[in-house]
Amino acid sequence: MFKVGDHVVYPYHGAGTIQDIEEKDILGEKINYFIVFFPLNHVTLMLPENRVQDSGLRKIIETTKIEELATALKTVEEPASKKEAARPYSKENETLLKTGCIMDAASVIANLTSKEGERTNGLHMEDRKNMDRAKQFIASELMLVNDYSEEEAYDFIMKNSQGA
Repeated sequence: MFKVGDHVVYPYHGAGTIQDIEEKDILGEKINYFIVFFPLNHVTLMLPENRVQDSGLRKIIETTKIEELATALKTVEEPASKKEAARPYSKENETLLKTGCIMDAASVIANLTSKEGERTNGLHMEDRKNMDRAKQFIASELMLVNDYSEEEAYDFIMKNSQGA
């Protein structure tokens, strides 16, 4: 399972570090809680051990996956049809972000960057929110994987996405 000091990713929240494991007595039942601190947004969460598997909590990616991430930030998934291309992707993007997979977040950025380049008046508000969430999610993980500063993490994203 996980231990104190592990760098982990919690879907839709980003990457953080397990700071402690506390045992709590809840209605006579002893439950271990993982105390996870997320440095990018300065949030601490308590996750019950018995729900960790269902929560999607995972260890951060290996440094060997950074090149794959850079490629994913550039790879746009083409819609199967023009009808599909015309419809909004905000729900699909939200679903991808909730998976907690860094490659899914990279896909959101690549697709929205491409969409933004095709539009004269920029992205819709929901798409902009999803783009920001995806960037924050990836930046938080890069900060822990490569010991990047927040600025270096966002620079990596910008440099490797199509919009650079």
